Amino acid sequence: MNNSIIKAPVVVMKELESVFFVLTMKNCNLRCSHCYIDFPRKPQKDFISLDKIKTSLSQLRNSGVKYLHLSGAEPMLHPDFNTILRMCLRVSSVVIHTNGTMINDKKARFLRKVEDEKNNDNEIIFRVGIDHFDEETNDSIRGRGSYRKSMNAVKSLYKYDFNPILTIVNHFDLDESVIKTEFSKICSEFGFEVEDLNFKIIPLLKKGVYKNAENIDYSIMNTDCSRSRTVSANGVFTCPLLSDDNRGLTGSDISDFSPKAYIESDFCTQCVKNNKSLFCFDWV
Repeated sequence: MNNSIIKAPVVVMKELESVFFVLTMKNCNLRCSHCYIDFPRKPQKDFISLDKIKTSLSQLRNSGVKYLHLSGAEPMLHPDFNTILRMCLRVSSVVIHTNGTMINDKKARFLRKVEDEKNNDNEIIFRVGIDHFDEETNDSIRGRGSYRKSMNAVKSLYKYDFNPILTIVNHFDLDESVIKTEFSKICSEFGFEVEDLNFKIIPLLKKGVYKNAENIDYSIMNTDCSRSRTVSANGVFTCPLLSDDNRGLTGSDISDFSPKAYIESDFCTQCVKNNKSLFCFDWV
């Protein structure tokens, strides 16, 4: 009888460069076809508490963390979003992962005021989700009217001297140069001359697809779990994709999480095969 135990591959975190706060896991005003979140029929009040944020920030104050990411579902739906943003800016630069539908001229002007009123060098960085340069194609993925709202957010943020990053799920496996060229044309129409750093193009990850993760050197992984952790209302997880999956649970709070991430889920195997950060910055 073979008593050998099959162990899941492990990625060990090299440094805590980024921390993601999942402000809500089940609240969003869009229903993108490729979203990894299973939304309930009825809205849930699963917003992370201010106390959880405060405790985490206190634990991170001397950690050297470079970026705090506000993510979700849609983080700007959190009733205390503005307060959380200000709190996080006292610790590090803040990255807002948003679909952009809640950002108009007035909101962009307010966000500029929030950044200007702080007394440190930290900045607000926006990642606006938009998946295709063609309006009809994008809306077939993200919902009717989403393209115009997201592009209006980009335009409004640029107007108030932000440098937004377009987060694009490469739904149709297009050549990245084509995506960049087409979006560059659109942005140039309102004076926004984008560069490579204004694009975060990530592959489409599919639920239930388990790729063979053998023959991989996990010591050189460039995945998010090798340099970040995700804080939700339910604990600390390896990455945003697993923030509702107990296989990604690594601890109760920032003071006691494990540096190890186990490659067990279908998202994990696709991610390590890709060997490219999905949420963190590529240039760090």
